[in-house]
Amino acid sequence: MAFFNKLAGYGSIDNSAGDRIKDYLIDGEEVIQAFTFIRDSIILSNYGIYLVDVQGVSGKKVEVKFFPSKNVKSISFESASTFDLDVDIKIGVDGNSTMGQNGIPYNAPISFKVPKTQAQEAKQIVKLVKKHYLFK
Repeated sequence: MAFFNKLAGYGSIDNSAGDRIKDYLIDGEEVIQAFTFIRDSIILSNYGIYLVDVQGVSGKKVEVKFFPSKNVKSISFESASTFDLDVDIKIGVDGNSTMGQNGIPYNAPISFKVPKTQAQEAKQIVKLVKKHYLFK
């Protein structure tokens, strides 16, 4: 089942993913929690959110985006119904510009899915985002 989850793009809580950004951390910055997908990660630090996008077949090209805590604007949690396999989390941020279908750029949320079996961990991520970024 774990192999299927990886193929389907589901993630897992994985604080060792913080090693991917250790070269980018500044003095006093610490990883709070990390969430890993097949190869990509969302890492919460005490200063903001890192989005690690591993690109290409070999995975040697890696894009690291950082969103300071002041850029985090909202978070949404969509629970899974009886037939859903996952819950959805969206973190609204400024500075994640994407081109819309109408050619007008907009700030896209950081969006990811969590397996239904890890709904409690997903709720913990929501609490951490609220605590460290929204109600500071």
